[in-house]
Amino acid sequence: MMRAPERLEMGTTMKTMLTILAGSMLLGASAYGADDFKAYKTVGQWQIMVSQKAGPGCVATRHFKNPTSQVQMGINATSTPPTGYFAIFVQGYEGIQPGQSIPATFEVGGQTYTGTFTGLQEKGFGGASVHVKDAEVVYHVIDSDTMTITYGPDRRVIVPLEDADAAIAALRE
Repeated sequence: MMRAPERLEMGTTMKTMLTILAGSMLLGASAYGADDFKAYKTVGQWQIMVSQKAGPGCVATRHFKNPTSQVQMGINATSTPPTGYFAIFVQGYEGIQPGQSIPATFEVGGQTYTGTFTGLQEKGFGGASVHVKDAEVVYHVIDSDTMTITYGPDRRVIVPLEDADAAIAALRE
């Protein structure tokens, strides 16, 4: 039986969201190496960073509280066509071991995508990333209020995206 989705809270204004994602600026670019990323701008609740080594590529990061967590959507423009990735981190989370891979399914905008989460560990934060062959999957979150991620035998997380449109536009820049 699948467990109920875990929830996150964004400060005092956003009640009950979902379990994902971690907290420092250095985690903002974990999938490609934090020292390479430079702050570009803040769009709503999303921080946009740019990496010259990634093509130039970009990552949009949003931080949550309760639990301290972070979600990332990124574009790697070193390949043709560009690829994308999603990453999630939670402070103190140790569910997916670094380097371990598990199947994951993403539902966003009425579409279902499948991929493989690979475990990551960063300075007290555990998480995972999934790479997608087509950056359009990342861009597809526009006009979606949530992204549901299902992984492992019984885990489901719902990521709030109600303010992601401007962040996705900034990634396209």
